[in-house]
Amino acid sequence: MIAWMGFSFLPLNAAADHHELVLIEINGRTITQSEFEMVYRKNNLDIQVADPKSVEEYLELYINFNLKVLEAMSLGLDTNEAFLQELEGYREELAKPYLRDQEVSDRLMEEAYERLHYDIRASHILFSVAEHAPPEDTLEAYRRAMDVRGQLLEGASFEEMARQHSDDPSATGMEATANRPAMPGNDGDLGYFTVLNMVYPFESAAYNTPVGEITKPVRTSFGYHLIKVTDRLPAMGRVTVSHIMVNVPQGAEKDAQKEAKEKIEEIYDKIGEGEDFGSLASRFSDDRATAGRDGRLAPFSSNRMVPEFIKAISKLDDPGDVSQPLRTRYGWHIIKLAEKSKPEDFERMYAELKNRVSRDSRAKLSEEITVDRLKKEYDYRGNTTALEMFYDLVDASIFQARWEPEEDATLDEVLFTFDDKVFTQQDFASYLERNQSMRTPENLVSYVNTMYESFVSGEILAHEDARLEEKYPEFRVVMREYHDGILLFELTEQKVWNRAVEDTLGLKSFYRKNQSDYGWDERVDATIYTTHDRRTARATRRAARRANPSDGDYQEVLKAMNDDSRLKVSAQNGKFTIEDHPALEKVRWREGVARPVELDDKYAVVHIHQVLPEAPQQMNEIRGILIADYQNHLEKKWVEELRNKYDIFVDEELLEELSNKLNP
Repeated sequence: MIAWMGFSFLPLNAAADHHELVLIEINGRTITQSEFEMVYRKNNLDIQVADPKSVEEYLELYINFNLKVLEAMSLGLDTNEAFLQELEGYREELAKPYLRDQEVSDRLMEEAYERLHYDIRASHILFSVAEHAPPEDTLEAYRRAMDVRGQLLEGASFEEMARQHSDDPSATGMEATANRPAMPGNDGDLGYFTVLNMVYPFESAAYNTPVGEITKPVRTSFGYHLIKVTDRLPAMGRVTVSHIMVNVPQGAEKDAQKEAKEKIEEIYDKIGEGEDFGSLASRFSDDRATAGRDGRLAPFSSNRMVPEFIKAISKLDDPGDVSQPLRTRYGWHIIKLAEKSKPEDFERMYAELKNRVSRDSRAKLSEEITVDRLKKEYDYRGNTTALEMFYDLVDASIFQARWEPEEDATLDEVLFTFDDKVFTQQDFASYLERNQSMRTPENLVSYVNTMYESFVSGEILAHEDARLEEKYPEFRVVMREYHDGILLFELTEQKVWNRAVEDTLGLKSFYRKNQSDYGWDERVDATIYTTHDRRTARATRRAARRANPSDGDYQEVLKAMNDDSRLKVSAQNGKFTIEDHPALEKVRWREGVARPVELDDKYAVVHIHQVLPEAPQQMNEIRGILIADYQNHLEKKWVEELRNKYDIFVDEELLEELSNKLNP
């Protein structure tokens, strides 16, 4: 879509404010020479277009477009709540790249794509500390982590240290409750994962650490982690497998363990002898949820299955490959690969990666760099002394969402300024009050500082967001396209599309006035038989001549000819013009069955039941075409009305200059 403004955040005569040359003016709505050139290039020169227009041709289409948009605005469609919400949704998505550092965003996407090619297996030991804990608590957690790391480097067992020191309850296991069964400990083993499965600092540390090594303490929102990378595999992607399971708990008696192992080995031998995997799964697998569908599991990625499973799948290359029996904590398994979906090339995955990275915690890095840049651009100045007052003013009630500023508190000092905007202590107090919630108590100074940075960032980004149309012409143009495109769709639906379908009387009247345009050329009512050899074609002709001549019973012919194969002879039956089938150009148009004609590698037999003279097409025969033509008629009339209704001015000198430049 292409057009000009109409939003509340852009002045009507923005072109005049910038002293740009106005090419088109329609009832005060102005389009500059540079803006028209931008949309012309976009829709005719910068991309491959089946039917590129000259500047003059495109100008007429562009004027028609703007006339319709002006009409929609005059009817108030641009103030409709549904329209405003839809437009705001488009704008929010369009604005995101402008409110993040694009270089950082691109680098993060490229990094994510590279990591997507590997699955990592790692174990960790967690030393919990709140995200905004006081410095002394943070230091204490760090010292604990360094102490344990020292013991690990001296040879202590990672698994044993995880059981003793990790604050992650999965390391030691959890007892059964009324809501869940008991969970055995994993000794810190997180299994396999890939990019975007873990918080970004954890992921980066794991991907940047060689197999077998232990990281220094890694800080995340959960605390400090010691991470040991235990394996690195080529990415599995999303995989579909079938499995046969023989259930046996890890702590089962030796006899039960032996019996289970012997059973799985016997099943494996049967697979080797050629017995059907699905049949064996349905008969012998203890996983009853999958046994009924030949052992087939729903597709999954590496972080959704126990590590022994992932390791076994990594050794299966082709669909149909079967693993040797493997042991997990659930029992014994045999796996059959159905499909692996490896990562596609970067261009194909770009949209998906962009969406996932934008929703991940790493997107904050790009935003933070943008905020730092805007602080300098807008000359941000903060008042530390005014902020320190909140260290005493805010109390623990804010973590129960009950905090209110003291009634006698004086909150009129300037807290920060940028780009001639002033924010006071009262503004920040109101922000704190609006954004408090029930949460785990934490250090108040850290909390206030974090909320302050969030407040400043939000205000700076909101200010930048409001100026995007002013700062970036390409953003302004695209927003106009969205704005005008939505309006145009809504009004055209009312004026043209729906009317053409619903206006039965108007459609009939249009048909009667233009009936001479809708006529059939000479046609035949015929059956055209097709086969691949001359002998069969001759036999088909004989069968067609024997068939009931009154109704051309071609089903009788097909039944006779396809007694041993349905693919020997095919047939098309109906009314045809000479252009509808190449065989019709090679036979005389008279009733009867013509001799076979050769068509490339096929033979055709044409049985003409009746020659139909030229005749008018009936409405029910051409309803789809008729509605489309009626829509074009309605739109043409509508544009004529709008051109008579609105005053249109085009600067012919500027147009000639632009035409010489773009269509030399």
